[in-house]
Amino acid sequence: MAHDSSPEAVAILGPHVEAAIGRMSGRRFSTKRVIEQLRATPEGAAAYTEALGFCAEGQSDHMAHMVLHGQVVAEILRRSSQIRFGGFIHGEPDEDDGYCVPSWWVRT
Repeated sequence: MAHDSSPEAVAILGPHVEAAIGRMSGRRFSTKRVIEQLRATPEGAAAYTEALGFCAEGQSDHMAHMVLHGQVVAEILRRSSQIRFGGFIHGEPDEDDGYCVPSWWVRT
C-alpha cells in the first residue's frame, strides 16, 4: 500500500493552498494555520474534502489525513514561490495538528 502524495490531490488543492497563503497575515506561519485558512472558505473546504478522498483509497481516515497534511499539502508548500521552509516547530502544541510534523513557512 503506497503512502505517497496523490497527484490528483495536489492538482485539486494547489490553487486553494496558494490562495490560502496569500490570505495569511504576518511573515511566518505554520502548516496547521495554512490548512485552517484553506478550509476557511467554502471552495477551499470542498477542495480539501475532495483531495482527502483521493488520499483515503485503501487507508484509514487517520492515515488519509496524514498523507494529505504531511505529504500533499507539504509538497504544495515546498513548490510555492510565495514562501520557503522556515524550520520545524518544537514545543508548541498549538501548532501540532496530529497529522504532520509541525513546520514554519516564511514569505519570500
